[in-house]
Amino acid sequence: MAEEDLGSKTEEPTPRRREKAQEEGQVARSPDLNAAAVLLTGIIVMSQTGGDTFGTVRDMMQRELTYLATADLTPAHAAQVLVSAGSTILAAAAPVALAMALAGVATSIAQVGLGFYPKLLLPNPTRLSPGNGIKRIFSSKGAVDLLKSVLKIGLVSWVAWKLLLSTQMQLPAIGLQSPNEILAIGAADLMRMLGWVATTLAALAALDYGWQRFNHQRSLRMTRQEVKEELRQSEGDPKLRQRMKRAFRDLTSNRMLSDVAQADVVITNPTHVAVALRYRTNENGAPRVVAKGADEVCERIKQLARANGVPIIERRALARALFRSVKVGSEIPSTLYRAVAEVLAYIYGLSERKAG
Repeated sequence: MAEEDLGSKTEEPTPRRREKAQEEGQVARSPDLNAAAVLLTGIIVMSQTGGDTFGTVRDMMQRELTYLATADLTPAHAAQVLVSAGSTILAAAAPVALAMALAGVATSIAQVGLGFYPKLLLPNPTRLSPGNGIKRIFSSKGAVDLLKSVLKIGLVSWVAWKLLLSTQMQLPAIGLQSPNEILAIGAADLMRMLGWVATTLAALAALDYGWQRFNHQRSLRMTRQEVKEELRQSEGDPKLRQRMKRAFRDLTSNRMLSDVAQADVVITNPTHVAVALRYRTNENGAPRVVAKGADEVCERIKQLARANGVPIIERRALARALFRSVKVGSEIPSTLYRAVAEVLAYIYGLSERKAG
């Protein structure tokens, strides 16, 4: 795979970009971290249960060998011995195997979380191409992987060699010990060596995981054009959104203006703000704002009010308070009851005098 030009990718990845990468299985993960966790867990469990496991296997071997020495060796007897030995070994190794399996699963979940990536199961021609494989080998990523492998092998070998050198002073004394003591000393030295090797691998794996996260984050970066394209795809064309908003605003405004004819009064600022109120005792508990607007909409509301015989009253402070605090279709707040009641009482008084 050709080297990706990351110079132009200066923008942080969007949430959609991260989600898409995770769906495709592109996550920051270090296989070395899984291997180190599994090995370290196995060594810890073996150091705690190794004595009991060794005793169980030793007793089983003594029992089966004694049985074979005293019984007639037939195919049935041999099969019985094999089954018994196999079940004993499996039972003894089960705790270690279970702990190592759980460590591997837990480490994978800690790195990438719980998830199923079906796209990784599909065949990918780019992975099967020999040309792309050769390019990956000779790419900068391949060089970094090679350097990490050499460093890992060299450091682990050095740690193992230093531990072996530290035990050479014990060799003359070991020859004077009993077979059981020699076996115990060898097992202890082996567990100590494996523990140091596993710890070294864990430290290297932690560094590798940090590198993988950094490299993964860098690979997800986007150019400004990619961010714009993704925004356009997820939210639609900005020009189309503006047209839709304008159409919705016009539709709402037309519906609102049609309700001015049913209003009881229009309260104005007088030239900048107009609010149309409607009050019916059998419809709502408080007067309701049926239309409001500023500037051009204000003039349109007053024109419709004159055309439909709706009274227009100038109350500057009240008009501004209604315009700021009450939405179209909502009832007025209790703090404005008194001021609005005075206006309505005045309107009703005019209506009664005209009728008289």
